[in-house]
Amino acid sequence: GMRAGTCLHLILEELDFTNLSQLRPLVARKLAEFHFENFDDVVCEALEKTLGMPLGEDGFRLSEISRASRLSELEFTFPITALTTSRLRKVFQIDELPLAIDHLQFAPTNGFMKGFIDLVFERAGRFYFVDWKSNWLGTDTSSYVPQNVAAEMTRNFYNLQLSIYTVALHRYLRQRLADYDYDKNFGGAFYIFLRGIDPTKPSNGIFFARPPYKFVQQL
Repeated sequence: GMRAGTCLHLILEELDFTNLSQLRPLVARKLAEFHFENFDDVVCEALEKTLGMPLGEDGFRLSEISRASRLSELEFTFPITALTTSRLRKVFQIDELPLAIDHLQFAPTNGFMKGFIDLVFERAGRFYFVDWKSNWLGTDTSSYVPQNVAAEMTRNFYNLQLSIYTVALHRYLRQRLADYDYDKNFGGAFYIFLRGIDPTKPSNGIFFARPPYKFVQQL
């Protein structure tokens, strides 16, 4: 539930990915604060596996990302005007990010889109973001095969969330990097399902997407 997810997010926010000497005391302290007992070992093991998993085309690991190269809980706010389901439907003609538009229920909206991105990091001149998920899909990591994770992304509208975060980070970088170029500087998005990480099955528990620039512009 939400309490477990919040606890895991706070651990990952405070943890130094490159130095796990403080992992166990940090986990013990946070689990105690949230009144979880007898989960220290399993949480430490899951986080060690997560930070050691190869990511991206060149197989880098989060354990290589220093504090200086990351931001946690990056807040964003940007204006929206006449946001409607029909306008979203026109944009979301994209196979890799299916969106059940007809299941979205909201009135035409004006104002501001506000949110927080769990983790943004830079590696080799490219910027990525991570969203941590603690969803329970089954009793073991075999429940987190790519097709199940993709179905969960669609079912919970995470594809829409991913797209909004991409727009936010794109705008953020465009304002701050003098020679910013989406295709050169935006690396993509990782949705990491912490319960499904398995070093023997590297495709399990991780959803990656890098939306096309044209789609991001339209959105």
